[in-house]
Amino acid sequence: MEAGIIRNVPPTRRRFRLGGNPRYRGISEVIGAVLLVVITVVLCLFIYAIKFPLTPAPPTVSYQAVTGGTRPVWGDPTDCHPANMNPADYLGPGHTTTQYNTYMNAWWSDCEYGDTGWYNLMNVSAIQIVDVSKAIPLVDVEFQFVCTNYTPKYLQTYFVAGPLGSMEWVPGSSQNLSSTAPTIGKCATYLPNQNGANTVYYNRLGYFDPVDYQHTDLAPGQTIIIYVHTPDSVLEAPNPIEPVNTWNVSDDDDYHGAPPWCFTVPGACTINLIDTQTHPGVVLTSIPLNIL
Repeated sequence: MEAGIIRNVPPTRRRFRLGGNPRYRGISEVIGAVLLVVITVVLCLFIYAIKFPLTPAPPTVSYQAVTGGTRPVWGDPTDCHPANMNPADYLGPGHTTTQYNTYMNAWWSDCEYGDTGWYNLMNVSAIQIVDVSKAIPLVDVEFQFVCTNYTPKYLQTYFVAGPLGSMEWVPGSSQNLSSTAPTIGKCATYLPNQNGANTVYYNRLGYFDPVDYQHTDLAPGQTIIIYVHTPDSVLEAPNPIEPVNTWNVSDDDDYHGAPPWCFTVPGACTINLIDTQTHPGVVLTSIPLNIL
């Protein structure tokens, strides 16, 4: 080497491979994807195993209101006469004691002790069930007729409250009321019966028509009947425990139906159907009577 001369020496070449061997790169990606799927599945199974039970949505009930019809006045034998017998053919001036006894024996059988007599007709409002979102046993539905008075002070009472299934009657059928059937109480400050609250059964107010007694669930086609009470609206039938001069005259001495102001004053009277089992206390439907 000559002094003072610097020669160009090529630098050492070093090669670096990024990402490792290309042959294994695809395998790593597949393994990563499989692990991700496995982790996701395990996580989902874990969450499913510890999930909290969800309360099912409350059932809903829809209805339509129909007014202007009439129904038999069920529940008062004095508003009944024996089947296939016209009182005018047996009672009153010109008729004999034998005719009277024949009629009254039939009355005791068909009206006082049975339900096969013909009841007088009375104006009603009908609440027809149109749709039920899911099956609801009748024994789990409570009927509430709520009366509210706002003046001179706030007062709210239950006119009738009890299982809807215990209020059923198919018109024309014979059925005796249970001793545990709902009774009529007070409607706010109004006391309908001179003998006091809870002395007469619900069927003076109305009843639930289940179409037939085979239905155990609330279903479309069933109807809640509410009598519309107006003085002198129903004729009295003969009753041996009442004076003769009350026979076949205007019936103003016993009570049927909701008070007239229930149908005119907003918020005064409301019918609630309550779920007592699946969602205790949930209102299935609420029906203000002033819309009827």
